[in-house]
Amino acid sequence: MAMTDTDIELAPPPAQDKNLDMVRNILFGEQSRESERRVANLERFVKVWTNSVRDEMRKNHDALNHELHMIHDLLAEESRARISDASIARKQYEQAGKSIDGLFRQIQHTQDAFAQRMEEQREQILEEVKKAAEQLRQDKIDRKALATLLDNVSRQLAIDPV
Repeated sequence: MAMTDTDIELAPPPAQDKNLDMVRNILFGEQSRESERRVANLERFVKVWTNSVRDEMRKNHDALNHELHMIHDLLAEESRARISDASIARKQYEQAGKSIDGLFRQIQHTQDAFAQRMEEQREQILEEVKKAAEQLRQDKIDRKALATLLDNVSRQLAIDPV
């Protein structure tokens, strides 16, 4: 701030400054020293309080950091456990799938064998039915032959008086 002409005129000469300082010291010295003590006490209080707050904030920060690390470790452990469980479940799923595939193939094989056996039995039964039918036809033909023979005998008997 630049001094103006009025400031220069109002400024007391340097010798008067010393006298004025002495008068001020006599009049306001005790209050000034008391104020300086209060300010010094307040500064100490503020410094102690600031240090206390800083220490408490540091403690809280360290505690939060510790909790965050613990939570991180717990999450990492849980993540590993879940990955392990998922891996085990996947293996069990794959084994179950393989077992089901094996059972399906076994059932398919058994079904194919059963169908083949049923076809063989059907063919065998048809063959037996054909043989029985043929036998019956032969038996029927023999009956006709027997009937013809008996008819011839009865004619001969009717012709031959005994």
